[in-house]
Amino acid sequence: MRTILLLLLMAGSPLEIRIVYDNTSVEAGLQPDWGFAALVTRGGSRVLFDTGAKPDLFMANLKKLEIDPGSIEHLVISHNHADHTGGIKPLLAQNPRIKVHMPEARSGPFEVAPGIYSTGPVQGQPIEQALVIETPKGIVVLTGCSHPGVVKMVEAAEKQRGKNSVRLLLGGFHMLQQSADQINATISRLKQLNVASAIPTHCSGDLTIKLFREAFRTGPDPVGAGKRIVLD
Repeated sequence: MRTILLLLLMAGSPLEIRIVYDNTSVEAGLQPDWGFAALVTRGGSRVLFDTGAKPDLFMANLKKLEIDPGSIEHLVISHNHADHTGGIKPLLAQNPRIKVHMPEARSGPFEVAPGIYSTGPVQGQPIEQALVIETPKGIVVLTGCSHPGVVKMVEAAEKQRGKNSVRLLLGGFHMLQQSADQINATISRLKQLNVASAIPTHCSGDLTIKLFREAFRTGPDPVGAGKRIVLD
């Protein structure tokens, strides 16, 4: 019965991902800065993934995007680095009821909200969790920095949901210092894992963004703070 209800929920509720904090900005009035945060809205649930680096900038971006902190039910932190945890204190000050999910607090995967899951901690330096969202056309995976490796994050997401493909992979890929050969090898492996679309941001690096854009044909539109992605 739960599975049927979940399918009905997903069928009638589009998924919206709004990037709140990133190295670049695509909307006037939003300040770019090194860090990452994205808001996931699905079927009445609102889950924030990371909180950027600078508290004031993070809260200002929320205000500019007209995101009420009181409307956020869950906060999932990908990993315990300052460029992903900076906005926690002011956010909790405005909404102390938010349920906070740190990667060290769980030993395995778990459901955050209906149709929205954590991979649980993926081993790396440091350990990290990704956010996985079910949609009628496949799973969406959000990554903070992918310190364990973006391939490992995708493998964990597919294993967690019992899937063999990813509709969209989005977030930091931690490939800033990698060569073209290394980046292309990662692209090849992700395609073997049936990743249909991949959009690197934050700590991925300009070369990574260029090569992924070419490989996955995601188009020329920039991705950064303010970017809104809606999937049915």
